[in-house]
Amino acid sequence: MSGLDDPWMARAVEIAARGTRAVRPNPKVGCVLVRDGRVVGEGFHAVCGGPHAEVEALRQAGASARGATAYVTLEPCNHHGRTGPCSDALIAAGVARVVAAVRDPNPSAQGGLARLAAAGVEVLCGLGADAARAVAEVFLTNVVHGRPLVQLKLAASADGRVAAADGTSRWVTGPAARAEVARMRGEADAVLVGSGTALADNPRLDLRHAPDAGPLPLRVVFDRRGRLADVDPAALHLGDAAHQATHIVTARADGWLRWIDRGAQVSVQGAQGDWTRAALAGLLRAGVCHLLCEGGPILAAGMLRAGVVDRIELFVAPKALGAGPGAIADLGVAGIDGALGWRWCQAQMCGDDVWLTGRFTKE
Repeated sequence: MSGLDDPWMARAVEIAARGTRAVRPNPKVGCVLVRDGRVVGEGFHAVCGGPHAEVEALRQAGASARGATAYVTLEPCNHHGRTGPCSDALIAAGVARVVAAVRDPNPSAQGGLARLAAAGVEVLCGLGADAARAVAEVFLTNVVHGRPLVQLKLAASADGRVAAADGTSRWVTGPAARAEVARMRGEADAVLVGSGTALADNPRLDLRHAPDAGPLPLRVVFDRRGRLADVDPAALHLGDAAHQATHIVTARADGWLRWIDRGAQVSVQGAQGDWTRAALAGLLRAGVCHLLCEGGPILAAGMLRAGVVDRIELFVAPKALGAGPGAIADLGVAGIDGALGWRWCQAQMCGDDVWLTGRFTKE
């Protein structure tokens, strides 16, 4: 690979990002076809079951694809799913060279680069891998770790409090932060809280602060002890499952009829083993590929202890409370050497608040 390839792969990554949650459980992928130094076709994967990025680019290029180089953010697929193999489509179009950013980790789809090489196409892999992984991180997390991508949202005062000493918490952060969180909800398949937050805050988990953010996400409650079973669902916003779907994951098998009658889904996950990871795997099987965790300190600590957080979004307000619950409950850390760490990758103003984004190294 030469430096001449870099801008074309950067363009492929850029158009891959146009994909929305409509592609799931498939990945966001972009493809750019270049011949004689100019773009002859480009495409991205827009919807699950629809044409893949390579097919869209080939359709745009037509006969100009012959002898071209294809820059694609993920290894072209090599299987018959809802669409045919992209590797075969590239071969049939006469593409001379394929540069891929990341190999496909899905065993049923991988092998496209080998198929292309066997047909005499020059293949290269690894260019722009970090940027391509970031765009396709939901899919990659689903396949590699067998669970949804988990995005943990925290909002706290400058001294790390999520509520005042009297329990009041609306609003720690400002309207710009609330609008940004609503946008995050629109990008996620589901929003997660714990039973404590469901009972104490009676959250809506809707998009009212950013009504154009996207379709309403599924609302998920982790209620291992089954506390909500003893509560009239009509008393909670989460109980209105006809307006916005609610899914309760619990280890309690009985007492859920009132919730089910109001349209809620209830999944019983046995208490044995790693309950959190098992619950997340169940959500992935139910179609939740990207999960936004908005629970309180106990749920945040539980997700961090389980090692399932991929991304952290921290909104810090310019105010101090001096007392009240912290953003994260006890992690069982005895000394500074045992502190849980991550890498900050972005910091910006969000209204009067500071918004920090961090990523965790994959286990």
